[in-house]
Amino acid sequence: MNPDVASTARVTAAWRAVETARAQRLFADPWAAALAGADVLTKLTSLPPEVQDRASSYTIIRTRNFDDWLLSMVGCAQIVLLGAGFDTRAFRLAWPVGTQIWELDQAQVLDAKEEILKGEQTSSGCTRHSVEADFADNAWSAALLRAAFRPDMPTAWLAEGLLPYLQPASVESLLHQVSGLSAAGSCLAADFVSADLMAARNAYVRQQTSPAGGAMFNFGVDDPSALLTDKGWRVTSLKQPGDDDASFGRWVQPQGVGAGFFFVMAEWPLLPTRAG
Repeated sequence: MNPDVASTARVTAAWRAVETARAQRLFADPWAAALAGADVLTKLTSLPPEVQDRASSYTIIRTRNFDDWLLSMVGCAQIVLLGAGFDTRAFRLAWPVGTQIWELDQAQVLDAKEEILKGEQTSSGCTRHSVEADFADNAWSAALLRAAFRPDMPTAWLAEGLLPYLQPASVESLLHQVSGLSAAGSCLAADFVSADLMAARNAYVRQQTSPAGGAMFNFGVDDPSALLTDKGWRVTSLKQPGDDDASFGRWVQPQGVGAGFFFVMAEWPLLPTRAG
């Protein structure tokens, strides 16, 4: 697996494992510790508690925010996780009967995940599909269709922890293809970062030697609502960490940091506004 991709997936899993061990946790992920690996988990849990809280708060809030969104998608029996990484929602969330979930990511990510989960007790209330996908090219949509995905049915698309890592042209292509595969009633959720936050984070990552640093960001946008609207989506919600409905009492970053992060939810299609 690409070292940067591996590091990011394992660190995310490690923070989810830390959250699972809390008495007042926002979610439970019983498989996160195995996916993180003992080495990464030990390094991160050896950090002072206040450092852990600052470093993990965004991942934890993002996870809970998108958990709640996915479980609200009662009209979408198709769920597509774009850049699924070491996500375990297929196992840990209670899905309505008939739900199908497609997990898309690079082959080495999916293979590593399956190898780890072989030794774990897992069960799922949904039908789960793993689809190899490289979002740097346009072949992923054809692979999704070959995996029994139906573009005539409403779909909930989630791009969690993905778009900031892609090149701008790949983000453009991905959103275009998602739009083309979305039936009326489909929904999309994604997290974005601003251009300034992208630059600041990349400068920070270059200085880090610990696995908590993660991979570099390649895409930042200051108005994600306009980006999605331009693709035909109707934005229904835009939240930022620290907002009343996107904090869960756990946002501990310095004031103003949350302004560079966006959780965006949208519906398809964008309907024309009636003239008054």
